[in-house]
Amino acid sequence: MIPVLQVNHLTSGILKDGLPIFSSISLDLMPHDQLVLTGDSGAGKSLLLRSIVFLEPIASGDIFFLEKKVAAAEIPFYRSRVIYLPQKPTLEEGSVESNLKSAFKNKIHQNKTFDINLNRERLERFGFGPSFIEKPAKLLSGGEAQIVALLRALTLDPAILLLDEPTASLDQNKAHVFEEEVLSWVKNGTQRSFIWVTHQKEQENTVGNKFFRLGNSV
Repeated sequence: MIPVLQVNHLTSGILKDGLPIFSSISLDLMPHDQLVLTGDSGAGKSLLLRSIVFLEPIASGDIFFLEKKVAAAEIPFYRSRVIYLPQKPTLEEGSVESNLKSAFKNKIHQNKTFDINLNRERLERFGFGPSFIEKPAKLLSGGEAQIVALLRALTLDPAILLLDEPTASLDQNKAHVFEEEVLSWVKNGTQRSFIWVTHQKEQENTVGNKFFRLGNSV
């Protein structure tokens, strides 16, 4: 069995008080790894996730996907397989349905099919009625936007999800459904895994089978 993702000696290109926010971070994800990333405020947890998908500058270090080093020209394909979900996702103008379909406009995803029935079923598990899929994105609460962002990612069938406090705006019941959706997604794929940033100890124990603490002193 080979790693899905390898992060080797990654050092941030962003400095604080003259030093990198994080330095020489190494970790790997095997299929079905459910890695919980924790650390003090300011340790660089969100920055690390964003750096893994090349959204932030990297001073040094390498990232490998399925044992192949990710080159600059391959970043668009890599981001289609390794999807980052920020705590406050950005949605497009239009309905929930149009947002769920939006990623299919990208050439990389044109060989994939949008399954509206599957998405309706997922929304129903969150307690949303049939009309929710027609709701304008601008009227969604922060928690509803987090759910739509998750479903938009899942419908693209990624290999890895990078989840940055994804349930921060959800009530306990919907947070539990969110956890179940992600855990079911991991279980039902051959090479799927995730990194999940959380400050909640109970959630750590629920979703994690592997743990990594990022410290300010790293």
